[in-house]
Amino acid sequence: MERLGYIKGAFYLGMLFVVNPVFSSSLSVPVRIHNYIIPSVFADALQQGMTVPVFIRYDNGTPSGERSRQKIADAIIVVRDGAFWVNQISLSEQPERTELSPQLNKLLGEIKARNFNQESKIYINRDAFLTLDMKSFYLEMTVNKKAMAAAILPRSNLLGESSATQASSILNYTFGSYYNKYQNTDSSSSYLTVDNTSAFREHHLNVNGSAYGLGSSNQNTELYRIMYERDYQGHRLAVGMIDTWSLQSIASMSALNSSRIYGASYGNVSNTLIEDNTLSLIPIVAFLPAAGEVHVSREGRLLSIQNFPMGSYEINTARLPFGIYDVEIQVVVNGKMVNSRIAQINKTFSRQSSLTDNIGWQIFSGMLEYNHTDYRKKRNINYGKKETWLAGLAFNNTKPWLAGVDLKSTFYGFDSNGVTESEVNIAFTDYFNLNQQLLAATEGSIQSTSTANLAIPDGYGSFWSSRKIGYIGDRLPLRNDNYFSVGFSINLHKFSPWLGSFSMSRNRDKYNASTYTNADYHQTLFSNRYATISINMGLQRYHYHESNERQEKYVNINASLPLSSWLSAGFSSENGSTLANATLQKGFDSGPVTSAGASVSKRIKKGESETGNGNGGFAANGYASYDTKYNAGTLSVSHSSDKTTSYNYSSQGSVALTPQSLNFGTGSERSGVVINTHFSEAGTMLAQINGSHYSLSGKSNFISLPPYAEYRIELMNDKTSMDSVDIVNGRHSRVVLYPGNIGVINPEIKQLVTVFGRIQKADGGAFANVEIHNHIGKTKTDATGEFAMDVDKRYPVITLVDERGGICEAVLNLRNARGAIWMGDIRCEPQQKMASRPEGKKRV
Repeated sequence: MERLGYIKGAFYLGMLFVVNPVFSSSLSVPVRIHNYIIPSVFADALQQGMTVPVFIRYDNGTPSGERSRQKIADAIIVVRDGAFWVNQISLSEQPERTELSPQLNKLLGEIKARNFNQESKIYINRDAFLTLDMKSFYLEMTVNKKAMAAAILPRSNLLGESSATQASSILNYTFGSYYNKYQNTDSSSSYLTVDNTSAFREHHLNVNGSAYGLGSSNQNTELYRIMYERDYQGHRLAVGMIDTWSLQSIASMSALNSSRIYGASYGNVSNTLIEDNTLSLIPIVAFLPAAGEVHVSREGRLLSIQNFPMGSYEINTARLPFGIYDVEIQVVVNGKMVNSRIAQINKTFSRQSSLTDNIGWQIFSGMLEYNHTDYRKKRNINYGKKETWLAGLAFNNTKPWLAGVDLKSTFYGFDSNGVTESEVNIAFTDYFNLNQQLLAATEGSIQSTSTANLAIPDGYGSFWSSRKIGYIGDRLPLRNDNYFSVGFSINLHKFSPWLGSFSMSRNRDKYNASTYTNADYHQTLFSNRYATISINMGLQRYHYHESNERQEKYVNINASLPLSSWLSAGFSSENGSTLANATLQKGFDSGPVTSAGASVSKRIKKGESETGNGNGGFAANGYASYDTKYNAGTLSVSHSSDKTTSYNYSSQGSVALTPQSLNFGTGSERSGVVINTHFSEAGTMLAQINGSHYSLSGKSNFISLPPYAEYRIELMNDKTSMDSVDIVNGRHSRVVLYPGNIGVINPEIKQLVTVFGRIQKADGGAFANVEIHNHIGKTKTDATGEFAMDVDKRYPVITLVDERGGICEAVLNLRNARGAIWMGDIRCEPQQKMASRPEGKKRV
């Protein structure tokens, strides 16, 4: 007799959720599939289709009695013609889902009405098959290693849409002024630079210009840019009057250094494509046959432990140190190491992009206005401004070769000239890189620039070299060049604690027939908390054209006496000349002045090569920097030994305009947030924006922030302030800012003051053990009538209810109160509507 079974366990539980009550009256009969009989009520449900989870298991060649707990998909199973069928499979959306190969993904999506064979299996391809346990209704997909793909971490993500829904404008300005006096002559001038960005969501218009010589007869104004820009979803469009710098997303246009363009540019190199440069350039992938851990070690030191389910996953290298070095990758499953290998971390600070094999492109065109200058045969002939056409395209790409290879090419034409510029930057290791730039034009101009930089590991020194060759053609405003530079520095202190550092460089310009050689040695001879003595020795040799060679040697001894953390004095001697000096410098943590300093020096002995009588006058200079809520700047004064005195002042700030308000700030970024705290009196709190803290005060605050970024904002109390606030709502905010955007945050904030006092009756007795309340809380007096409670400064009213039901209200004078205040005796007579305490007695 055949053994008959019934579906139970998880199958029954699943049926409770999918079976319609009408099935209870169904006239269907039980269904027999292989050795199992399915009751009629469940058979009717399965004929309609039931969703069953699909679990994934790795086929390691040996049978395992354990069932997988890792869900990969959902399948719709039906009963038809005496068999189980799979009508559809949908992969699950989970953060750490095992990645399947593209071929297997396609086959799973194409499954329509596939039935299980006599072994309760469905073979998808040679690398994967489905197995159904009819008794428990457990559906499992068994795969081999070829069926899985590596889950690679994204190297970039696109910035979302702007969170600013209203039009706004931000104007950044820089103002400077100087006054200079020498003997009986003086001069002065001022300048103002403005940069205004007006925006609506992702669209913005930028206007940039300057005014020079303000207050003088040589006043001049210059408009540099009027540009509409929309940089969104990975593509950038710029239109208007722009310079070559604003035009460039990729393009390099060395032949048009000081030009103005009326045109447009479009490409896929965008500020909204946020790249992650913290990941290794080449992904490091680990395969786990089951859920387990990946251990990353360097020279025996454990750097990271990461947990993964079964599958192939890229190891997150974001928190690993920068550099190019080998690590050991160990895969641990159930406490046992199942695999180990050596991999290389490739993370360099100089890397320009983490997106490998992603081709960036840009096209541009318009009308060009440039200065037509002829530098041939060392004759600088300026033919004035010329207007002509301009069109071009540019490409860039990053390859994961060596430690990273960046490629860039630009092709453009103007005024009957065709120009191509190419650049290759090769990082061989974290310590050595090579850069090659080449320009070639149809009219015969060629320029080539090669640079090499080598940093010796562990800070032993560095080496650099540069070579530039240029040939002028017929029309481009370029110069002939034949230049070579080489130099090195070595840290001798690494070899002996009694040595210092030595550097040497040589520059040779063959076209201008000039040579410059410099050698320098520096060493600190003595240093402790009381004094520092150092020595500088050097040799400088010049040769220009047909003039005689000039050579200078110097020996400079510096002695400094730090009299305190902000005052020092000393002297320096160079080639027989002695200079005494004193320096004062101090920073301030509170108040508008952030730092101030002054220095004075006097030559007390002249060298043999110096002419003139006497030891010379003194030189002095001083400065003070300030940073307020609405403006920041620096004021400096200097007086030289030749009796020249100069005064300089510079300041910067920003003006933010929204439909509701006009706000001022000190930043120079093109976007920001306005936080309306609505403080009625003095008080401070903090805004934490992406980990940085900003102080808030007054009714509103404008904080300047870089555009093309997402910010998470949290409002909180300032632990360094005596103020206390209660943030009722709006504590957390999230804003996405594009240029010109202003995020407006309107939290509900209560300025709290902890009030201490004593409630007395009209006869002087105490209101003992009675309730006092206000609109934010309540308390109870003690046996002597004393109480303590928080009061909102906007509503400084407390209400007392005595044992007879009498009511008394007291209006507290909390003007200028911060933190906590002792109110003293508050007389209150029941039935009297208002009682008042004029002011606090003592702040605690």
